Amino acid sequence: MTRALVLGGGGFIGTAACKELMRRGIETVAAGRKERPYGTFTSYVAFDRADESQLERALDSVQPDVVLDLACYQPAQLRAMVTKCKAERYVFVSSGSIYPDLNGRPAREDDFQPLAGEPPADLSYADGKRWCETLLTRAGEYPWTVVRPPAVFGASDRTLRIAAYIQRVADGGPVLLPAETLDQQAGLAWVKDVGYACALACDPRKQVAHRAYNVGFEGVSVKRLVEGIARAMNVPARIRPVPFESLPEGTSPYGPRPGRPAGYLIERARAELGFEPSALEDALAETLAWYRVEHPSHAGYAHRQEELALVS
Repeated sequence: MTRALVLGGGGFIGTAACKELMRRGIETVAAGRKERPYGTFTSYVAFDRADESQLERALDSVQPDVVLDLACYQPAQLRAMVTKCKAERYVFVSSGSIYPDLNGRPAREDDFQPLAGEPPADLSYADGKRWCETLLTRAGEYPWTVVRPPAVFGASDRTLRIAAYIQRVADGGPVLLPAETLDQQAGLAWVKDVGYACALACDPRKQVAHRAYNVGFEGVSVKRLVEGIARAMNVPARIRPVPFESLPEGTSPYGPRPGRPAGYLIERARAELGFEPSALEDALAETLAWYRVEHPSHAGYAHRQEELALVS
């Protein structure tokens, strides 16, 4: 039986990935910094990856065939993994934020080019992911594979970005979206689809070494997202286009900001991984069921009166 060690396995995407790995009959060991008494995985180990001796002990104890890493965004973490991990495959979960501005063109995997030089000491999340991917390209024959999800939504998303749109549809008022980009494809994915893609990348039968894969929805704009939410709630979608720079903070947390890529092309993942995104309606049905129980509120909703005044 294949054994997978999932770093960040107790998190939002990690839980979805662990469920899919286990469904495929893979022995799944989740890992994180905090002790967790239960979860959706075969077992769980707690350690601090910043301490290389703890990392080495965990790898020696689990002896994974594949490592799925959802928690790495610092070059030092990546270098330690490449040095210490002897698994047959290392799957690094990156981010669509690594792509440059493409002025409304969908991003292809080759639109990311490795960086030159050495990483600076202080890095943002996006720059950290860029440097981690850059270091993988310098790792010789090390058996890495990269999965690049966009903004991910679903039940229990701690960012609550999807709740920002649901709240505005639910209150019956206008939903302000960026006029420049509301119709273009946005970088969005359902958490279950990202977990599914991660599990596909972990499949030892697939020849995916030194390949990166975009995953996510196809053809889903923020306008279509809001319309889908409204349809599922059986209420009208009162969409109001507003210039992006005029939107109050947190109004449309998925953007898209003008100049950014218009989502991602997923042909490579479809052809080489067998990835296929779910229907948006299925993703929204499950997410709305969570919302109706939990009633979460996105921080940007505090500016709702400012939004209403803008279009009154």
